[in-house]
Amino acid sequence: MKQQSSNQPLRRKPTQEQISIDNQDISAPSAKVSAINWKRILLLIIAITIHNIPEGLAVGVGFGAIGKTPAATFENARNLAIGIGIQNFPEGLAVSLPLRGAGMSTWKSFWFGQLSGMVEPVAGLLGAVAIVIAEPILPYALAFAAGAMIYVVVDDIIPEAQTCGNGKISSWGAVLGFVVMMSLDVGLG
Repeated sequence: MKQQSSNQPLRRKPTQEQISIDNQDISAPSAKVSAINWKRILLLIIAITIHNIPEGLAVGVGFGAIGKTPAATFENARNLAIGIGIQNFPEGLAVSLPLRGAGMSTWKSFWFGQLSGMVEPVAGLLGAVAIVIAEPILPYALAFAAGAMIYVVVDDIIPEAQTCGNGKISSWGAVLGFVVMMSLDVGLG
């Protein structure tokens, strides 16, 4: 073990009073840090809510197209709705947990998670009506829904997970989600 030279003073850990920036205790969160956290939470809520619109459209299009082609069956529409419903659970948690962590009550956090998904049934009705009225847009509506979901994940969710140090787990979660959805597609028809 290396001995410290006798002419160097021993360094002590600074006390809380000695640690300050502009006469503020750095252990307490500043208003600026709190505002940044709320902006991030709000961005996530808006991204997930917007992301739910094309999901609802996809389900509505799936049900509105029943009988239009041999592949457009009730079973396929039901399977699409089940798949999107399953992946809505973690989306609701992605809205509720940051709100709860920021100090909102459990009940309010839960309801904001629920409200972020309430755009889906409305978009589903619009999608079903759009197919009944304008059948030629079916491929474009489905492509838009799929593209919008992939865009939101790639552009917003994955980069945010990377900044928080959860890059590997978010990537593996995306892979697992893809495998589950493909298994449902193959297994259920």
